Amino acid sequence: MISAQQQSSWRGIFRDLPREHGFEPLRVEGSLPVELQGALYRCGPARFSVGGDAYPHWFDGDGAVTAVRFGAGRIEGAVRLIETHWLRAERAANRRLYRGYSQTGRGWRRWYLPKNPANTAILPWNGELLALWEAGLPIALDPSTLEVRGETNLDGRIRPTFSAHPHRAGRTLFNFGIRPGPRFALDLYAFDNDVRRIASLPLPRPTTIHDFIATPRHLIFFCPPIRLRLARFLAGFGTYESNLAWEPSHGTEVIVVPLAAPDKPIRFTVPPFFQWHFINAWEESGGVLVVDYVPYDDFESNVWWGRLPFDMPASPPKSRYSRARIDLAARRMDVEVLSDISCEFPAIHPHDAGSMHHRTWMLSFEQLPPTLGCFDPSTKTWRTVPLGPETVPSEPVVVPCSGAAGSQPATRQAKSLSLHSKSLSLHELVLSLVYDGTRDASYVAVIDGARPEDGPVARLWFDHAIPFPFHGAWEVKS
Repeated sequence: MISAQQQSSWRGIFRDLPREHGFEPLRVEGSLPVELQGALYRCGPARFSVGGDAYPHWFDGDGAVTAVRFGAGRIEGAVRLIETHWLRAERAANRRLYRGYSQTGRGWRRWYLPKNPANTAILPWNGELLALWEAGLPIALDPSTLEVRGETNLDGRIRPTFSAHPHRAGRTLFNFGIRPGPRFALDLYAFDNDVRRIASLPLPRPTTIHDFIATPRHLIFFCPPIRLRLARFLAGFGTYESNLAWEPSHGTEVIVVPLAAPDKPIRFTVPPFFQWHFINAWEESGGVLVVDYVPYDDFESNVWWGRLPFDMPASPPKSRYSRARIDLAARRMDVEVLSDISCEFPAIHPHDAGSMHHRTWMLSFEQLPPTLGCFDPSTKTWRTVPLGPETVPSEPVVVPCSGAAGSQPATRQAKSLSLHSKSLSLHELVLSLVYDGTRDASYVAVIDGARPEDGPVARLWFDHAIPFPFHGAWEVKS
């Protein structure tokens, strides 16, 4: 049974963003570790209707970026809607105009390319911030103001889509895009000194792929048995979402791309499943890849996620923390379920990417609102971060820390601080943007990764609520 207070908190985090602003000092409760020097970015839907007409799916919400800067004795936060030309036109018309994930366009726009809500992830890159959405190009933002510079194809190097889930392996960042056409293809990109397309792989059918994972020598994709009924969609019949058909008879295709020969992937099919997000992957001897990921039995979670801003469903979709071992020579994948806790939005220490990790930070959806915690895959134990009543955490962002630990009270930013005097034995800090229904405001929780049960060592308060974001990034400042 969901209490009235929980319902209120849930409603509070799915309202339109109440206030946009540039960088302002945040009120700090607690003590900040001295190692925390950089910038936190979060991106997610923050506007759920236009002209009184609600968007039909969470994924259609107009994106906003939240930024918090740490350093130079100041903690500053900013949040702005990502003012694309699509959003400006709909604001001026005071009604929905364009196609989206789960909506049709008005008039001639019924056959036009969909609106890019820039609502999924954020990537600091080459002096810019790139707001990402998987069915379009990045939207470039000014890091100092969060204002929109415009859609970018990175000087013609990427097209026509760019995933919202880039992953790093060593010094190189990788990403992909799905290219429509007579034959759907998977375009693979590498970011090192430059941006380059390293391969274009044919797909067996028009489909959707949300995420992938990287090791130092391989990229790994799980292509689900979803068919995009492309002819119907292009003819204007139904929405993109309504034309995604779950066809389990196809199975899920495993695509392993050797980085030494990216045009020669290893491909085979396993029983059907769907996953939104990967956790990590690494390589063992004998040509075995180990992949941690969060699978579902089917695509029904799409409907559940879509209704979250409007309903509070009592039964979350059942996911599980799973580990796959992929034998490349045998073209075989064996799966072990490490935990049957319904979980999502996983994150690990960035230095552990591509090698065996020791813990995974994520949200548990065993009940609503979700809880934040960490899972140890070796002991199969879960540790919860206490955040207090009527709170809704979002995806954790893990920040590496090194050297001697300490803390610094930000006394100049708030006259009344509840200070922690304990020393922090830091290996990692965990940051989560949390909505507090008792104050109807959001804060960044700063958590000592070694002691999650202690709760946040600091809370960095905005004076307003911020809608639940999808994904974030940490940028180190030199």
